[in-house]
Amino acid sequence: MLFTLRLADHSDVSLLQKLIPLSVRELSRDVYTADQIESAIVHIFGVDTQLIDDQTYFVVEASGVIVGCGGWSKRKTLFGGDQTKSRHG
Repeated sequence: MLFTLRLADHSDVSLLQKLIPLSVRELSRDVYTADQIESAIVHIFGVDTQLIDDQTYFVVEASGVIVGCGGWSKRKTLFGGDQTKSRHG
């Protein structure tokens, strides 16, 4: 299978908002309780559109389908997506 890496753009956001919770639930199920996983989805994991604007958020595609995402920030933020906008830049 061929994987490609590209910068995410705002047209990807709705799909990523579905992919991230699926990923968190699957990858965390053997480590965390269901309540912990759902709390992490609400408070920690999510799409950060500021990183898309900064061009530091990427998606990985397999056969044209997004299968992963992630990014980095030069800003003073520990974690979180748009749902945790109470941070300092």
